[in-house]
Amino acid sequence: MILEQQYAQALHKARSSQGPATELFANLAAALKRRGHMQLLPRIVSAYQKIAAQETRLEEYTKVTPERERTRVLVELYTKLVRSTK
Repeated sequence: MILEQQYAQALHKARSSQGPATELFANLAAALKRRGHMQLLPRIVSAYQKIAAQETRLEEYTKVTPERERTRVLVELYTKLVRSTK
């Protein structure tokens, strides 16, 4: 796994488990500076944004709406009907 993706995943996990983001970002910046990885910061931000967007899409995809539930039931009934005619 690429280093900036590892940083982004760790940041995402820490952000979801802790409250204040300013302290978290300050600690990340200090760790990057200490390790000489400050040049990775733009790529870490980009990877973090991708993770956040993926999580948002996943939440939207898994959301159950009345239309989706109705469609699921109709598909289930149709499948039973097709199986019974064979």
